[in-house]
Amino acid sequence: SSTRRKIKEVAAMLIKNCMLIDGADIFEEMKDIRIVNGKIKEVADCLMPEGDEGIIDAEGALVTPGIVEPSCQVGISSQIHRFEENDANEEGPIVPELRAYDALNFEDEGFSMALRAGVTTVVTGPGNGNLIGGTCAALKTAGASREKRIIKPEAAYRFVLTSGPRKRYGGKNRAPQTRLASAAMIRDILFKAKEYARKEKAGESQEFRLELAALSRVFDGMPVQMAAMKANDMETAVRIGEEFGLNYVLTMAYDASQVIRDLDRKDLRFIIGPLYGTSFSVEENGKSLSLGAELEKEGVHAAISTGHPEMNLEILSTQLILMTDRGLSRKEAIRGVTAYPAEYMGISSRVGTLEPGKDADLVIWDGDPLEYDGGVKRLFIDGEEIALS
Repeated sequence: SSTRRKIKEVAAMLIKNCMLIDGADIFEEMKDIRIVNGKIKEVADCLMPEGDEGIIDAEGALVTPGIVEPSCQVGISSQIHRFEENDANEEGPIVPELRAYDALNFEDEGFSMALRAGVTTVVTGPGNGNLIGGTCAALKTAGASREKRIIKPEAAYRFVLTSGPRKRYGGKNRAPQTRLASAAMIRDILFKAKEYARKEKAGESQEFRLELAALSRVFDGMPVQMAAMKANDMETAVRIGEEFGLNYVLTMAYDASQVIRDLDRKDLRFIIGPLYGTSFSVEENGKSLSLGAELEKEGVHAAISTGHPEMNLEILSTQLILMTDRGLSRKEAIRGVTAYPAEYMGISSRVGTLEPGKDADLVIWDGDPLEYDGGVKRLFIDGEEIALS
C-alpha cells in the first residue's frame, strides 16, 4: 500500500559540506548548495548563510542529483497488484491517441519504491504489447500536489519492435504476426500522420483524426522511445527513425554494441536495461551487465533503466553496482541515471543535474550508492525534504 509522506516546506536552504557529484562537471568535490524557492540557486565553495535560510550539514556525505528513471510503468502497472492495476497495454496494435497521463495512479506502491532508491523523476508509459501504445508522462515521484508533480504530461512516444505485439496479436490471428508487418504497420501510420500534419499546416480541409493529430507531434521533435532488443529489430528502428526524421532513442537495446558495429555509428542514443536478472527468451540473449562498459569504451553515453515493474526500482543500485563491477566507470554510472536520461527525454532543463536554475531534486547518500552498504539518507524534491518510509 502507498505510504503517506510528510513534506517539509523550505523557501530558502543551504546544504553545507556536500561531496558533490552534480551530473555535469563536478565529480566528488566538496561544495555547498543554495536552494531558493525549489530551485538550485548557487553551487560553490564555502557559501555563507543568508538571512533566515535553513542550514543542513551534509557532513561530507555524497550528494547527487535525484535519479531519473527514463523508461518504466510506475503509476501505470502495479508491481504487486499486476492484474487489478494494469493499464499498460490497450487492445489494438496501434493506439497513438492514448496518454499515460490519463491513467496515472498516484497511490501505486512503485512511487514509494522509487523514493527508497533515490529516484525523484520517472518517465512512465505504455508497455510492450502494442506497436504504438501512446505517450509517456514525465513526473516527480513525490511532491506537495499531484498536478505540480507533472513535468510533462506527454514527454515521449513509445514504439515497440520487440516480439510483444507479434505474440499478442499473432495468437489471435491478427496482424502483426511477423517483423515485416510490425515495421510496415508503424510506417503506414507515420505516413498517414505526416500527410495529416502537412494538410493541417497548409490549411487544407480534412476530417479530424485524433490518432493522426496526436502522432503528428513526432514530426515536431517529440522524443520517441523505440523499444527493441535484438540487433535486427534495433536496426529496423534506426531505419524508421531516420526515414521519418524522428527524435528517437533505442530502448532496452540489448544488442547495442552489435548495432554500433553493424551500422558503423556512434551517434545513436540508447536507454539500456533492465540488465539485471534472468533472460527467458532468445530475444534477450544479448542482455548483459557488461553492456554499459562496452558502450562507454566506444564513447557512447547510455541512459540506464529498470523498466519497472519488470525489474523492481528498489534494486536499481544493485544493477549499477554490478555494471561498475564489470567495467562501467563511476562517473558514467551516475550520469547514466541522471543527466543522460533527462537529456534523451527532453526534460534536462529541469532535472538530471544540480546546476543553477534546475529543480532542487537531490539525494544525500548514507555511504556510496555504488557500494552494497550505500542507501538514501535524505531526499529532496523541488527543495522539499521527503520523509522516507
